[in-house]
Amino acid sequence: MRLACRLIRVGLSVLVAPPSLVRAQQPTAWTLGDVLALALRQNPDVVAARLAVDSARAEQGIARALPNPVYSVIPGTPFQQSVAATLDLGPQRIFRTQAAGRGTTATRLVLADVTRQVTFRVRQAFYDVLLADSLRAIARERRDIFRGLLAADSVRWQSGDVPERNVTKSELELAGAEADLARANAQAHAARLTLQTLLGSAAPDTAFAIAGTLAYEPVQLPLDSLGPVALHGRPDVAAAEARIGQTASLKALATADLFPTPSVSVVHQSAAPFPNGSNYALGLSFTVPLFYWNGGERARAAAGEAAAAAADRAVRTQVAAELAVAVDSFRAGRDLATRYVGLVVKAAAALETARFAYQSGATSQLDLLDAIRTYSDTRANYYSALRDYWVSLYALDRAVGTDLAP
Repeated sequence: MRLACRLIRVGLSVLVAPPSLVRAQQPTAWTLGDVLALALRQNPDVVAARLAVDSARAEQGIARALPNPVYSVIPGTPFQQSVAATLDLGPQRIFRTQAAGRGTTATRLVLADVTRQVTFRVRQAFYDVLLADSLRAIARERRDIFRGLLAADSVRWQSGDVPERNVTKSELELAGAEADLARANAQAHAARLTLQTLLGSAAPDTAFAIAGTLAYEPVQLPLDSLGPVALHGRPDVAAAEARIGQTASLKALATADLFPTPSVSVVHQSAAPFPNGSNYALGLSFTVPLFYWNGGERARAAAGEAAAAAADRAVRTQVAAELAVAVDSFRAGRDLATRYVGLVVKAAAALETARFAYQSGATSQLDLLDAIRTYSDTRANYYSALRDYWVSLYALDRAVGTDLAP
């Protein structure tokens, strides 16, 4: 009763709490660590893989279980009762439980591999949102620049300093900048919806706030010696090896099934005793492999073992290919990001010079518009290079199977 009253008071306190207190339970702006933690809790792929592990554990429990005894009644004259139990203590039980255990291990490794893939996809989607926000900020700034330019050209045209075509050109550039801003807003919304889909959100919100910036941070990695690390660190490689062991156990089980598993029974006859003078008699039964020698099961197990070995070779080949691509992408992203760091500064200086020159009448409007476009495009390319740099670093993490990024 006390527990029920306490739960009622807690529920009422939540219902009457101010909205600000309720919202305070979740972060106002989600960091990369926040979204990763949420994704690994409720991403549909991770949840399905976790349920597959639960199912494998249940299969392992089924394989370990001993068969129940069988009780039977034979009415008539004489009246008989019997209890029969299968002696499941032979090699079949050993190989069956061994196969189930290795299957559970492989399923756990599959869960780890799904976690590896989802982690990369969430990181990539997070940086897609950062890039979309940066491009939207550039589009907004460009819109404001053209808006200010139009206002200045309108004043100068009225005073006779510039021709009317300058005002018309500024109006066209402003219209294009506003269209670019609308597209950037749509792209930012789409990036947020993609991220929240990976998080397993039931009601995605286009105003989903994240906390983070696109900035260059050098990371030193032993790129030429990551091959052995990938082969020992990737869960899909370990899962493929576990599947080989599982299929080997299943192949041994198919052969072991040729050996009969005996069943022992005790029969009680309540009326006249058996010829041995007792009302109890022992019985023994087993399956004799006379017409069928488990040819299909053994062929299926051999094919499964060969398929598991082929899958293991394919996974190792894929690891080598993914690692090579990831290393090349990281090197290209790193070089491009470091190159754009200085270009942004130069483009900003060129824009300020063109602004001052245009206001003083020392340069044409076309030169100013070219400087504005160059500055916006350079910043957009810079942020895209930063996004590619970090995503390539996380792709390297995925290829190796362990976190290398800070």
